[in-house]
Amino acid sequence: MSSETELVEGAQATLEGWGVDCTIRYERSPLVRADATLALRWGGARQRFAVHAFSSVRLAAVLAASGESSLPVLVVAPWISPRMGAQLQALGIAYVDSVGNASLRFGTVFVEVTGRKRPRAGTASPGGSASSAVGGRIETTSRSGRLLTPANRKVVAALVGDPSLETAPLREVAAAAGVSVGQAHKTVALLASAGYHRDHLDDARRESLRGVLDAVGALED
Repeated sequence: MSSETELVEGAQATLEGWGVDCTIRYERSPLVRADATLALRWGGARQRFAVHAFSSVRLAAVLAASGESSLPVLVVAPWISPRMGAQLQALGIAYVDSVGNASLRFGTVFVEVTGRKRPRAGTASPGGSASSAVGGRIETTSRSGRLLTPANRKVVAALVGDPSLETAPLREVAAAAGVSVGQAHKTVALLASAGYHRDHLDDARRESLRGVLDAVGALED
């Protein structure tokens, strides 16, 4: 198996571990000059990416590759530094590396994972979970919890549905959501770490969180 194939299949495994359905196709089309194409699906959102594998990511090479493709580009590599990740993100180029850092969006799906360090030689890639958001952007590290658990979603639904809870005591948030005060505190803290502070949820953030709830509900129907 070539190193490019290993990187592509590693990205597939990472994305599937987060619940994104992935289909790889190795094809040489004059319209798709890439190492592979990757069809992604999460709920009703679907997107096909041209995948470019790099052992070491150089911005000039990525820009050259993206200019040759009629599809959005997904960069895969052993490790992508925070600086390079920010540059790719600013250009609207998706990426997934072998340690689990990622920036990816299609349809209503946003996935952001940052802070995973380059592994030392001879060590396994770190594990951990990522947060994926539908209709909202959630940044996380491997130490963060998951926003989409049933209990967390109850708290999110309560906050989205009742603006008065933005400044209410946590016990009132917990009562409205039907969870413990500890669970309410955990969810509120997780939301704040993702940029969704409950004391100033504007219309855009509320709409993002509604998108999360609607998409997850659709998957469970």
